[in-house]
Amino acid sequence: MQLTSHGHACVRLDGAGARLAVDPGTFSDAQGALAGATAVLITHEHPDHVDAPAVAAALRADAGLQAWGTAGAVAALTGAGAPAGRVHTAQPGDVLELGAARVTVGGGAHALIHPAIPRATNVTYLVELDGASAYHPGDSFDAPPTGVDVLLTPVSGPWLKLGEVIDFVRAASARYVVPTHDALLSEVGYRMVSGRLSDAALVGEHAYARLGTGETLAL
Repeated sequence: MQLTSHGHACVRLDGAGARLAVDPGTFSDAQGALAGATAVLITHEHPDHVDAPAVAAALRADAGLQAWGTAGAVAALTGAGAPAGRVHTAQPGDVLELGAARVTVGGGAHALIHPAIPRATNVTYLVELDGASAYHPGDSFDAPPTGVDVLLTPVSGPWLKLGEVIDFVRAASARYVVPTHDALLSEVGYRMVSGRLSDAALVGEHAYARLGTGETLAL
């Protein structure tokens, strides 16, 4: 499996028989992630996780492309003109067979921003492809199963603090940690985050891989 960052929360997972675009949002190179994709996975409806016009256009242009997401994401896509028959609701407990990829849906709720702000539904995706696994939590710290190869961890946002990121990484014990959800970070902030997440005494042994847009991690 090859994991490519397309900026912020968006990654592409490519392998034999499957090319999955996850969370192609407005802070990302959504069009790059969608080019040649065989399926789209969306964790929730916030625009930085789903660029609804871009995904809808990709679905209209490619009759073989299908998308899965929360009910809110489905509504955003159909409202933007996506073909309703190729946009599907993903719910915790679902297992999707997408070509050669097996995708297990988990999660349930977006992390709390503030009690006065309604919480969106947020699902997580565990993708197994080519003998490797990658876990995308969306905007949550819902724990992945043990033994995951790649943990995609949010590192910035109005709903998190660094201590929560550290606990999430420590508990996952993944082989690789790839930071995501980073559009709001300055370079100074990123150096602080990277220092903490690279500290084996603090977070455990793993390979920390900060990927720029277009950069790839091969598994």
